[in-house]
Amino acid sequence: MTATASRPTTRSASAIAGPDGHPLFGMAQALRGDLLGTLQAGFDRYGDVVAYRIGPARGRRYRLVVAVHHPDDVRRVFADTEAFTRRTSTYRTLNELFGASIATADGDNWQRQKRLLQPLFTRAAADRYSAIVSEEARTVVQPLEASVTTFDALAVTARYALRVLSRTLFADERGIDPDTSAALEQLVPIVSRMLPMRARQVLRFPLRWPTPRNRRFISTRKALQTTIEHVLARQRALPGGSGVDLVSKLRNARDPEAGPGLSEHEVRDQALMFLLAGYTTTSSALCSTLHLLGRHPELQGQVAAGGEELAGAAVQEGLRLHPPAYALGRRVGPRGARLADYELPAGTDVLVSPWITHRHPEVWPDPERFDPWRFVGECERPPYAWFPFGGGARACIGRHMSLLESRTFVNTLLGRCRLEALDSHMPMDQLSTMRPSMPVRIRCQPR
Repeated sequence: MTATASRPTTRSASAIAGPDGHPLFGMAQALRGDLLGTLQAGFDRYGDVVAYRIGPARGRRYRLVVAVHHPDDVRRVFADTEAFTRRTSTYRTLNELFGASIATADGDNWQRQKRLLQPLFTRAAADRYSAIVSEEARTVVQPLEASVTTFDALAVTARYALRVLSRTLFADERGIDPDTSAALEQLVPIVSRMLPMRARQVLRFPLRWPTPRNRRFISTRKALQTTIEHVLARQRALPGGSGVDLVSKLRNARDPEAGPGLSEHEVRDQALMFLLAGYTTTSSALCSTLHLLGRHPELQGQVAAGGEELAGAAVQEGLRLHPPAYALGRRVGPRGARLADYELPAGTDVLVSPWITHRHPEVWPDPERFDPWRFVGECERPPYAWFPFGGGARACIGRHMSLLESRTFVNTLLGRCRLEALDSHMPMDQLSTMRPSMPVRIRCQPR
């Protein structure tokens, strides 16, 4: 890798080094076909700041994409929300599919939602669900500890995530019903492929145009809305209700500045986003951690003996090596921006990649090695050396719940079972998030 030891005074974005790509299309095909591989190759050859030009190599009619990988530059991208906006094609697509939830809204609407929802997702708020999370972990682990068995880690962690969501999001102790589980199992792969496909379209037709691709998109959106409406109707039919579930809290939340709460339509959009995020990203990250522990029996024994602290460290290390959100984008605002000693013009797309920064050799010695002890005790690292949940004011609001859920499951499972990963490699698909592309086989032996 070509390291960036020192940077000169501010230069034009045209001076940023990067691959040439195709004479007519530039790097468009490479970024669409293998985003992560292209970013990794760029980092290995050009260092912390890489330019990818979309369009003809000659002339000036190209679109500029700049990837930055050093934690200091990542911090700048997340911190300056005026210079680096979320007005990218990816976030427009998310808004089209999921509505204006806190993950997709912008401007004043996002500020209002943040005031309403932030108190519901603090670390202290997540900890109030610890008893429920522990109970569900024991329920899912119990069949695994009965005898030597082999299981698909992704299937098990997805089942666990849905059980936790049923209790915490909807206050339904019966669990997510089979129809909803079947719908999610069918819809999640479709959505995961559809999102990046539409976001990276060169010709992006308005959804009102009845093209075959648009009709599929609208049909998928309707199926998602029908799924969450079915779950919410089931929740409303529950007798009594404690009001401690997140959906009830969403309905009762009030804006401390403006007063009004969320409409029922907004509650639906928030619940849909939380359901899908909790189902996909938490289960995928937890699955990766179990696979890594299953490949390292000595470290697994240390984590098993270390209680919840080391279980949490193992989860963080799993998120370092396999962050589901492997690449995040921003767009330079109308005033332009300075980044990594370059002046970026308005409209420049900026990419950061947790997957690559989490392996930055300047920050992470022996970066491919799985070592939960990296996250034990005081750590001398830049703040954005590790950012699997994004960063800044727009960091994932459910991060505390996700970490609680994951470390509780790891601690519970390792307290009862020894794990052996049956495959040395875990193939991954680059969808809207990174997910295993085939069953993750683990042999489980009772302790």
